[in-house]
Amino acid sequence: MLSCTLTAYWGPGANGSGVAEIIGYCSGVNYPNTISIPTFITKIFGVVFAVAGGLTVGKEGPLAHIGANCGAITLYLFDWTAKRPLLAFLHNDHKKRQFISAGASAGVSVAFGAPIGGALFFYELTKPNPYWTFSMLWKNFLSCTTAVATMAMAEALVHGEFSHWTATSLKFGNIRVVDITPTAVIPGAIIIGFVSGLLGPLFINVNTRVNKVRGQIYNAKWKKPIDTWIFCFVTASVWYWVPYMTQTCVSRTILTKELATHPRADVELTLKTDTVLDKESEVNVYQAWCTDPNTFNPIASLFWQTEGGLIRDILDESVMCNFGQMFAFILCWYIFTITTYGTMVPSGLFLPGMIIGCGLGEMYSKIILNIGLIDDAHYAVYRVIYIILGMAAMLASYTRMTYSLAVIVMETSLAINIFLPSIVTIAVANFTGQFFTRGLYDRAVRAK
Repeated sequence: MLSCTLTAYWGPGANGSGVAEIIGYCSGVNYPNTISIPTFITKIFGVVFAVAGGLTVGKEGPLAHIGANCGAITLYLFDWTAKRPLLAFLHNDHKKRQFISAGASAGVSVAFGAPIGGALFFYELTKPNPYWTFSMLWKNFLSCTTAVATMAMAEALVHGEFSHWTATSLKFGNIRVVDITPTAVIPGAIIIGFVSGLLGPLFINVNTRVNKVRGQIYNAKWKKPIDTWIFCFVTASVWYWVPYMTQTCVSRTILTKELATHPRADVELTLKTDTVLDKESEVNVYQAWCTDPNTFNPIASLFWQTEGGLIRDILDESVMCNFGQMFAFILCWYIFTITTYGTMVPSGLFLPGMIIGCGLGEMYSKIILNIGLIDDAHYAVYRVIYIILGMAAMLASYTRMTYSLAVIVMETSLAINIFLPSIVTIAVANFTGQFFTRGLYDRAVRAK
């Protein structure tokens, strides 16, 4: 409610992700309120309120918009007190676009802890522009690297662990892909890419129609908070009742035969306690309705987890949801992301797409395990690979990004060895999605 009210009445330019507006601005279209102090402040507080309020939206697109505004503000930073503008030589459209692009790329880099992927992200979206030169690209990369290093230092200060900096707020935790990737995952990469390539266009088409109806119903400023309140209430209700109706109770002590010699072979999971800080190595679970204090509810632990922590928990082998629970989880996130994106709050789609993709990869792993294509030993090894491939495919299916997405996925997961399967699943998802509709950003730019 606070996020929507702030956006509707003071900073309307902060609505949505802002990526399409920045693409247009860097292409020479000065879209109203894209770069302004009200937009900047509203974006910062609005996305915090929206994510904290439980809406199925991400913060990566808004962080790119915030970074773009930071880049524009930098040009005028010393002009407020000086009689003569100190940076007057930068006050031209060409330099403004360069600084805005650098800021947007830095915002994406901070969101994922991926300086190379962040630098390539905005280059891929706006590469036809003439200001993209080789010198501009490495300056952009320097900006992204500085932003990620600054965030890593801040996170180290918060947690008091200077010897081990974590460069990403996504926090994949200690999950790492095995060193050798067999060619057997290539068919799985194709299947996951194809399924994601169907879900992406469906997402875009349904979301476009929902937002068209939303604009006709909530056609006044005072009506916008009502729309947001309805989605907050319904989301909270579903996030409560679905875990209740599909609940199972599992022992908090995880015994893994395949990891008998691993330090985490006998792990007692920590019951969730409310805390502001979230360290990447922690795996917290909820007891929910389980009467035995030594058990936890795996599906509730997913639904009630933070977005970044949720991805980490799906990747971790200790979160033991069955096939039906994971299907319900994906269905809820998919439906609510489609219908929520477009309400009058700063919101992004990267992290929701990654969460849906994680669920798809986990479901595919369970399917091939149940039909006998792999055994338990291979399931323990390959499931993380399929989950990461699902993330990449789902994002590619509606953003239609290619090489920058592959780099972001590899940087955030530290899984460089699955480069070929990642490229395959991204290509299949892009190729399949192109048959049905334009990409999300392409359609948003044209709609603006």
